[in-house]
Amino acid sequence: MSLHIPEKREDDALSREHAHVLQQLLVAIEAVRIRRQEQYREQRHLQLKRFTQQELNDEACPTYKNWLIGRSRRLPERAMLMQIADYLECSLSERNELLLAAQYVPEQPEWESADLQRALEYAQQIMVTLPYPAAVVTHTFQVHAANELFLHLFGLPPLATIPPQQRTTPHFLLHPDICRRSTMSAEARALWQQHALFCFQLFMRQNALSQYEPWYQQYIREWCELPGFRNYWEKARIASRQEVAPVKHMLARTAITGELVPIRLRYMQIAISGRTSPAVAALLPDDEATRAVFASFLL
Repeated sequence: MSLHIPEKREDDALSREHAHVLQQLLVAIEAVRIRRQEQYREQRHLQLKRFTQQELNDEACPTYKNWLIGRSRRLPERAMLMQIADYLECSLSERNELLLAAQYVPEQPEWESADLQRALEYAQQIMVTLPYPAAVVTHTFQVHAANELFLHLFGLPPLATIPPQQRTTPHFLLHPDICRRSTMSAEARALWQQHALFCFQLFMRQNALSQYEPWYQQYIREWCELPGFRNYWEKARIASRQEVAPVKHMLARTAITGELVPIRLRYMQIAISGRTSPAVAALLPDDEATRAVFASFLL
């Protein structure tokens, strides 16, 4: 008759543990919420957020008020916790504070310092073996290295001569000369626009957990100065997600005659580890004419 007592004690212990975890999670959420409320006390939020408990409950987590008054002790799933973090505009470190408070594995930060340098060097070793235009890029869309074929294709000088703040994918993609050579027909223009949307959606996906970081906001402010960026960025936010990059048409100069000829390129990103950054971005030929142009530079 006493066989069920240990089980009940285990249930009670588990319930107390859940209550303890939920309490420390609420403390962590409230700390971020109050911090964000103070941040916007003297300025108007673009979306008119007030970061109140009621607003958090209405906009992100319908059970939040029930947690606060003790009506519910059910721990949130990771997806719900990330939704709360999105509402609170959490930085990566703040997201990890919430995840750890709820006893979830934190999000992995990007490579830094010596680890990043080693990864960049390894990516560059891969890049130089490719017979295609290729560059080493990070999740910030900073271009750290590019092979000769890449520089020739886009009419760029040696990478070291370009100011660091201009060595980014948007600067190259939206360069007036590159735009002109990529939009020589109605079909090419449509594909180029799709390619631009794909690139900016890729940036959003790769940095979804860092969109409120200062570096992210700084990059967007700088890129908004580029012609056409703001328009494509806003379209990319609401457009259907593109899983595969569209074929890119452009005019390229042959190595033998210097003549401008139409080519077709397909974008491919090569990851060098379990992380998305750094990576080798390569442009593969999509037809025989493009292969011939590439081959002329390898003679």
